[in-house]
Amino acid sequence: MVSHLKIIIVILILAAFSGCSEYKEKPVAVTLKSSKKIITFTLDDNTSNISDGLFYYSNPNFLFSLNWLENSIQIFDVGSKKRIKNLKFDYEGPNGVLDIFGIHVHNLDSIFLFNQLQSEITLIDTSGTIKNKFHYQTPENYSPAFVHNSYFRSQPIINGNKMIVKTHFYGPLQKMTQKELTTKEVIYEIDLVSGKTRFLDFPFPSDYMIDGLKLFEASISHGAGKYVYSLFGDHRLFYVSEFGDSLVSKNGKSEFLSEDLPLFPIQGDGLDFRKYSYYSPHYESLEYDAFREVFIRFAFHSFEQNDSVPVSDMRNHSGSFSIQIFDKDLNLISETPFEANHYNPFDYFITEEGLFLSINHPLNPLNQEDLLSFELIEYVQKESIKK
Repeated sequence: MVSHLKIIIVILILAAFSGCSEYKEKPVAVTLKSSKKIITFTLDDNTSNISDGLFYYSNPNFLFSLNWLENSIQIFDVGSKKRIKNLKFDYEGPNGVLDIFGIHVHNLDSIFLFNQLQSEITLIDTSGTIKNKFHYQTPENYSPAFVHNSYFRSQPIINGNKMIVKTHFYGPLQKMTQKELTTKEVIYEIDLVSGKTRFLDFPFPSDYMIDGLKLFEASISHGAGKYVYSLFGDHRLFYVSEFGDSLVSKNGKSEFLSEDLPLFPIQGDGLDFRKYSYYSPHYESLEYDAFREVFIRFAFHSFEQNDSVPVSDMRNHSGSFSIQIFDKDLNLISETPFEANHYNPFDYFITEEGLFLSINHPLNPLNQEDLLSFELIEYVQKESIKK
């Protein structure tokens, strides 16, 4: 990338001095393209090939995968494609870690385990040894830290003894108003020593539900000097450079989603809500790719699923989607669509090679139940355009 920039700079300098060039070269944009390369990890009979959450750690190249049914973490060596650890944990007792809901690998000696219902974080290492347990004070009417590795990914941000985490506030969704939503917080900070928490003035936008009720689930990412979040039913990205700054928005509309996104089905039942959550056009996980210094976001297109799909498995039968790429300034530079019934867009991990995207969709003929399988999606540069 640096060499391309140097070439562009030289061309511009020569043009300025000669005054004879009629061409200006646009910046090289980045897009995604399948490499057709597939990597697989062999699973045992007690492990689904749809992970309950993935976390990639780059040095060494380890892939951590959650298995909620066994309250376990499997560790795979990405280079050898071998499973090297299967750490199973008790729920309660002296060696209990509660139910593992999410994981964050700060380093191989500091792996944080999060549960869904209690204000407790467990610290382990790759041997499975419990090194510490952190108890903290959940703010009133807010949830414990919400760390989920496959649903609206929002990894905690750690700075010394402070940890910033996503949260949910309690209350019926159907009764939420825009006025009340504006008073709610998206994250809070935990002091891991004292257990105290504080909000960081990172609110919801003042106009998110100006046209009606929408699911206000957020995906949060940190990179390029920005704290950024994306919402289920909004084309924009929202960010601050420092907490306490005024919230700034950038348009990031997908070309595959209509301008007006669907509203929450107030009169519907639980099935209608699930269809709205899984199959209506919306945005989900936002993530910063530190290898290439870009943000990516998953956009889900409108989709009608076969009614024979069990309610419990509807999310895994997702339809077509696209992946957007934003530069460091959150300018949308490309969007790549992916076909329905081939990929599982909730299982992916990012490495120096590119984006490894699961092909374990239930309707994919290549899907094998005993394999965790990923296709390498490479970042490629579009040809520069002259005009």
